[in-house]
Amino acid sequence: LPCLLFCESLKHFMMAVSWGGHESLILPKCAGMQASEFDPGIAEHRSVRMYVGLEDPQYLMQDLAQALAHL
Repeated sequence: LPCLLFCESLKHFMMAVSWGGHESLILPKCAGMQASEFDPGIAEHRSVRMYVGLEDPQYLMQDLAQALAHL
């Protein structure tokens, strides 16, 4: 799945749910779904939830750019 590949390609965003910390996090919508429920035709199923923490914005933007290049 492209959204999962994108999330796994990130080096500085941890794939996790938010617990109120300061780290940048990302979680694909499909992470909480059964495989039988996933429909690639539904945009929401291909989306990701992102929490941007307190890291340097340039650092995070570079990480996002390299992950997008993997798609």
